[in-house]
Amino acid sequence: MRTKIDIHFTVDATPAQVFEALAATEMLPEWSAYQDARVATRDANNRPTKIYVTADVHGSPDLQVLEWHWTADRVTWQVIDSSRGIRGGGWYEVAESQDETQVWYHAELQTKIPLPGLLLKRTQQRWHETIVENFIEFVESLHETPSYDDYLDPAYTDQV
Repeated sequence: MRTKIDIHFTVDATPAQVFEALAATEMLPEWSAYQDARVATRDANNRPTKIYVTADVHGSPDLQVLEWHWTADRVTWQVIDSSRGIRGGGWYEVAESQDETQVWYHAELQTKIPLPGLLLKRTQQRWHETIVENFIEFVESLHETPSYDDYLDPAYTDQV
């Protein structure tokens, strides 16, 4: 069964912070449906390009290999291998607006799970909406806690 999801949302963060959160793939289990994520390869800018993940697919694990491609305004991902035969991919498109960042999340997945179409579509929609909500919280909280580098910055320590 093939499902297609499109969700537009805003984040109270800069586009760079959104891309930074997406590049933190080792932290995918904190906000996504992945139970485990490990980077296999990175590009010249140290962004992940091949990732091994364990996905929770309706209560059972699916071992997947994802390929990620990065452009100035989009991160694209593709499932290139899956232990349960899942195919598909998607993208995050990021655009700056006045006070916030606009994000368009798109996913198209094809599964071999024998569920009625309407039930699968509703389940997938709720699943992806939860992922988006968790991602927004993750991005917005990512820069709330000062990092070690902040403490090394004299401008930051003068403010504290």
